Amino acid sequence: MILILTAIFLATLSVVIGGYVLVNRRGLASAEIARSRLQTDTPTERAWSLLKDQTVSDVPFIQKLMDGKRWSYAIQMQLLAAGVQQKAGVFVLVWGAVGLAGTVIANLFFENFLFFLGVTIFSWVAPWLWLRRKQKKRLQLFGEQLPDAIDMLVSAMKAGYSFQAATQFIGEEMIDPLGGEFARFYDEQRLGIDVKTALMNMQSRIDSLDLKMFVTAVVIQRETGGNLSEVLNGLSDLIRGRMAIKGHIETLVAEPKMSAKFLALIPVVVFFIIMGINPGFMNPMLASSSGQIALAGASISVIIGYIVMMNIANVDV
Repeated sequence: MILILTAIFLATLSVVIGGYVLVNRRGLASAEIARSRLQTDTPTERAWSLLKDQTVSDVPFIQKLMDGKRWSYAIQMQLLAAGVQQKAGVFVLVWGAVGLAGTVIANLFFENFLFFLGVTIFSWVAPWLWLRRKQKKRLQLFGEQLPDAIDMLVSAMKAGYSFQAATQFIGEEMIDPLGGEFARFYDEQRLGIDVKTALMNMQSRIDSLDLKMFVTAVVIQRETGGNLSEVLNGLSDLIRGRMAIKGHIETLVAEPKMSAKFLALIPVVVFFIIMGINPGFMNPMLASSSGQIALAGASISVIIGYIVMMNIANVDV
């Protein structure tokens, strides 16, 4: 029976995914044609869509359900911050598929309610954890590239380039994520968006304090005047100093962070070791309601302790 239910679930999931790919083929083909037309002979040139795509999904039902919703826009902004070139509807479909698959698997293979609940919650949270991890990695890489990009920007302006032309140079020479963001900024202002709005759009996609300082410096200079090269030189030195201090602090707090991870993992590892050596040893606790409550309380306490220790070791620079 379990094999039959699993086969039915996998077949249904395959039909849903295959149907979505089939419906989405025209949109993908059109996007590929437009991308090929926008490409130039220069291999480093980045091609961006000239029209803002307002759709959240190529599936009519999903488009009608999510169109114009504030939460749909929030999901799309999260995807842009993570550098994921997918529409919000695709992510919602994947999220639902992963969550349902985890729930069905937990229902089939875990008779204990706590294990079922844990696997189910993790399956629904896992896509968001993956998205958050991609955002952190992208933000960290962007912060590491920003001082060098500012130095290139200053050098280009000193060589006679305008600010807009210098950002185009950065977009062509720097790798993603910074290169792509500056190329998008250049295309936006080239198509009629004023520089301040284009900079604010880039700041909304990248939640970085260093980028906020850069945007603020450029906006203030354009409104009040002054030597932008000197301001950006000082900003580049400031960002590098912050990065050095942050690296030193990360070294100092590495031990308490590692201690928090070990203290959180030890109860879990010991529990599964005992279950592997003697599965019947834990049966009285897992079978009784009081034992399940105690296990749930212990799990919550471990999670709270881990969060508290990580927050104590997290020093903002």
